[in-house]
Order: sequence, then structure tokens, then C-alpha cells
Amino acid sequence: MKSKILLPFLFLLAVLTSPSLMAQNDEYYRPDSLRKDQPERKEIPPVERKPQDQKPVLAEKKKLADFEDKKFIERLRLGGSFGLSLGTVTNINLSPMAGYELTEKLVGGVGATIMYFRYKYYDINTAYYGGRAFMMYNVIPPVNIIGEFEALNVEGSYQKRQWLGSPMAGASYSQPIGGKFIKAVHLTALYNFSYDSQIDKYSGQNLSPYGSPFVFRVTFL
Repeated sequence: MKSKILLPFLFLLAVLTSPSLMAQNDEYYRPDSLRKDQPERKEIPPVERKPQDQKPVLAEKKKLADFEDKKFIERLRLGGSFGLSLGTVTNINLSPMAGYELTEKLVGGVGATIMYFRYKYYDINTAYYGGRAFMMYNVIPPVNIIGEFEALNVEGSYQKRQWLGSPMAGASYSQPIGGKFIKAVHLTALYNFSYDSQIDKYSGQNLSPYGSPFVFRVTFL
């Protein structure tokens, strides 16, 4: 008797629960666009990129424009250098110079050289003369690199005079002084690449008026 009552009850329970199961299965297999209660998708706004600071660029352009507006006389530099060496070799060097600002950082120029030279051991007491051409490039505000070619008429054995060509390179430390033509004072150190080959073929002495391959100057330009 109990089994007869239980079977109809189970059948009725199965009929009542089957629609909800089918609905759940249908919801599971339904495409995302048709499912119910989908979470609302929020669009992420693009990251706003701030424009780069244009102040350095504008300042550089203004600086370049100001330089291009300079007149010839404003780009001209006038000054010179002097050198002094005492001891076995006495060397007093005076050199008037003129330079021109080719760009904001590059200066090219020429100079004349008058030099008194005395070599104690060889009893040489004479004057040298000549000139130089140079290029000076500003790396950072206080530091410049320099390339130079100097030609000097020197006296060798038997009082014969000859020309010495000296390619040089080096650097300078500059201190601005704000003059109209003399813009800065430069403490300069150069290396003479031809020093070891500037030998007199008769006496065997070095004809260079400098006591070593290193040349030190104080330049106003």
C-alpha cells in the first residue's frame, strides 16, 4: 500500500522539478549575449597623455634664432695668447688672435706668433715667427676641445732658418668675462704630434721652441 502511494508522489515530484532543471541547463548553454543577469561591462577610458613640456625645445629654438640674428661684428672675437717657459729653454710667446663664431658652439680663427727663444746648452738666442689656424668647440659651458695647426719659422744649425709645421690638439677650461670682443679667458693645454720629428739633421737637437710635446697657454678670446 505504501509503495502504491510513494510511486505517484515521486512521479509528481519529477514532473514539478523538471522544468526548473531544463531552464537552468538552457541558461547554461545560452550565448553570453542572451544570458540573464549579465554584469554590465564598463569601458575603461584611455589614459590621458600629458603633452611633453615644450619649454626646453622653445628655449633652444629661441637661442638658435638669436644667434642667427647676430651681426658680423657681434660674432667676431679678438684677443690673443701668451706663453712663458723658463729654465734650460726660455720661451716667451705672444700671439694676437682673431676668431669668428661659426655656430653657437664652434669658433674658428687665426693668429700670428712672435716668440723669443733661448736654448742654454746650445747657446741659441733667437726669435721665431709664424702663425696658426685653430678650431674651438664648446662641449659643455666651461670646457672646449681645440684643434690647431701652427707654422713657425725657426733657426737651426749654421743660422739656417726653416719652417716647422705642428699639428696640435687639446682642451681648454674657459671662464667667461663678458667683454665685447674678448668673451672668455681660456686655460689651454695642447699636444704637439710632430714634436719628436722636429730634429735638426746637423746638430740632432729638437728645433721646436717648446720644451716638450705639451704646450700650455693662457688665451683671451
